[in-house]
Amino acid sequence: MSVVTAIGWIGAISGAVMTYVQFRRAKLVGVDGISPLTWSLFLAMGIFWVAYGIHLGSACMVAGTVLVAPLQAGVLLEIGLGESWKSFLIALGVVLVTILVPTALFGWNIGAACIGIIMIATRVPQIVDLIVAPSVEGVSVMSWALSSVNLGLWLYYYVDNHDSGAALSMVATIITNLVITGLTLRRHEHVKAVLRRWWGSEAV
Repeated sequence: MSVVTAIGWIGAISGAVMTYVQFRRAKLVGVDGISPLTWSLFLAMGIFWVAYGIHLGSACMVAGTVLVAPLQAGVLLEIGLGESWKSFLIALGVVLVTILVPTALFGWNIGAACIGIIMIATRVPQIVDLIVAPSVEGVSVMSWALSSVNLGLWLYYYVDNHDSGAALSMVATIITNLVITGLTLRRHEHVKAVLRRWWGSEAV
């Protein structure tokens, strides 16, 4: 197994572990601040990644998607079927129009580049919720931060395989992940308490 393939497998397994952490947090802490549309888009985009992985003959790409899909569905179930099924139908429509159709018309690399736009769009509802939701304690800082590290592994994988579309998608996603991480840190009550102890109440 080459180093790049090993990195791909590390990315697949670590992605599943991090998604499990968010799933467990949703079950134990609650779903405050978790966007059903964001997680529906995560799940729907798996259609592209599985198909793309099969096209490239990349077992780690397929496994990475298959491992996280049940956990993503689990987060949606924790949010509630009444809210999640509508979000999932919207997500399927978005993925069909903005990713699957361009892929069919212009090829896999264009589809992979288009997914970067959707990867940003998937995070916009989460960013909005982090700004306006009364509580965001259900959102895991560690999961989003580690997700950025995980995406860095995939970025290396795609760059080494000269997959420019997917690489650009990873860069865009890492940037938005870091925005979410920063906003979550800013909103979490226990983080505020720590900052007050360190720098005084004026700091937060």
